[in-house]
Order: sequence, then structure tokens, then C-alpha cells
Amino acid sequence: MFARSSIFGLFAASALSLQPYDVPSFRLAATGAVNLAVTSQEATYGLVPKEENQRRIIAISLGARRGNASLTLYTQGDELLRPGRYPVRSAWPKEPDSGRIFHACFIAGTPEHPVGGFHGESGWVTITRVDGRRMSGEFELSARGMLAADVNDENQWVTVRGSFVADGDSTLAEIQQLSVQ
Repeated sequence: MFARSSIFGLFAASALSLQPYDVPSFRLAATGAVNLAVTSQEATYGLVPKEENQRRIIAISLGARRGNASLTLYTQGDELLRPGRYPVRSAWPKEPDSGRIFHACFIAGTPEHPVGGFHGESGWVTITRVDGRRMSGEFELSARGMLAADVNDENQWVTVRGSFVADGDSTLAEIQQLSVQ
């Protein structure tokens, strides 16, 4: 009986440990000017179309089309993302070789019923795993912005924490090609 319970426990633990990485998903919680928690399976990443004289950008998009909030994390797209911890900043560094940073844009509410919009000022993004078309990570950031109820007060703050497993979109091949060059 003990052996059967142990085997069942091992299978259950294995299934639970693999499941979050198998399905694109994210969870986030925001506190401060907006308090909410969101879980969704809408998590992708890819290369943003390049405009003339602009840097290539890789965007991790969490909840952009549906749900009660969305978070976009974006960084320079000159090479594939690698596991590591990267700072969130509000401006691109002036020095091109100053290391990878992320920008963040957090939108609370839906397009039909917006609650507020915030831009990341500080914090971090940790890429924990990149393999095949999947990437996983965690984030914690402080963001400043405005609430829809008072668009003249742009000094509202939120803290956003969470994790994600994102699927690479059709631009993933182009990102991989850039890394080889």
C-alpha cells in the first residue's frame, strides 16, 4: 500500500512540475493604485516589426487581447533572450553596450473598461528558461501612471508581480537568425 501511494505521489508531483511549463500562461498581481490578480493562458513573445532607424525589440505580451489586465515587457531584440535577471528601467541606456534592460507597460482593466495605464520605472525581469518555442520567467516592477478616473494625475503607483510561460510567435525564427549573425 505504501509503495502504491509513493508511486502515485511521484507521478502527481511530476505532472504538477511539468504542467505549468507545458501550457502558455501567466499570473500577475497588482497592488497600490490598482489592486487585482489575473491568471490567463494568453502569453506570447516575439519580435516587434522594425521601423526605419529603430532598434529591434522583443516583446513578451501577457494578456494583451483579453482579460482584466495586460503587461508587456520589452527589450532590445539584437539577440535571443538568455536566462538571467535583468533590470526594468524607464528609458533606454545611451550606451549601446550597457547590457540588457526591460521596459514594462501595465494596463489595468479591459479595452472596453480601462482602469489605468502605467509604465515601469524600476524592478526586474528574470528569464528562468528558454528552450524551443517556450520561455519562462518572473517579474516584479514598480510602475507609475494614471487611473482612468483621473487622467490628469500621472503620479499613481502600482507594484506588479508575477510569472509567465510564453510561446514564441512566428517571428521566433528571425530572432534565432539574428543570434547566429
